[in-house]
Amino acid sequence: MKKKKVIYFLLPIIVLVWVFVFYQIFGYFFSEPNFAKENTVVNVNIDEIKKDTFSIVANYRDPFLDAKKVVVQSSHRGNSSSTKKKKALLPLADNPWPVIKYNGMIKNNNSEKRVGIVSIGGKEYLVKEGDVLDEVKVKKIEKNLIAVVFHKEQKTISK
Repeated sequence: MKKKKVIYFLLPIIVLVWVFVFYQIFGYFFSEPNFAKENTVVNVNIDEIKKDTFSIVANYRDPFLDAKKVVVQSSHRGNSSSTKKKKALLPLADNPWPVIKYNGMIKNNNSEKRVGIVSIGGKEYLVKEGDVLDEVKVKKIEKNLIAVVFHKEQKTISK
């Protein structure tokens, strides 16, 4: 008896669904197309259109270049003995600190290795303790601060 009640309830719903489907198909194939009128003018106020302003920061490594070539090119900057002597002779006032920003730390829980995210001179780097980038040596990486050395002068930079 319960099965008959369910059938009496579902049968009209199924019939309505199929009637709707056939109505849509019939309307698609046998109705007049609805074209835009020729005299229709759309007024657009140019002052209401706002410019979308954004900037793209593309200071990442080119994935199509060989990684070894990039490392070799960056490691040859200022490594000759003549440039080291010149830099050693210059006073510290002539070598201002680059703009360094500490963005955070990534820590591997299994090996306790820490990698810092540092922005030096507007370029972001992933650094480990002991790395040297643009004459800035990373001494220590902690959760909220990083210790760096530049021309034998040490600073701690916080987030």
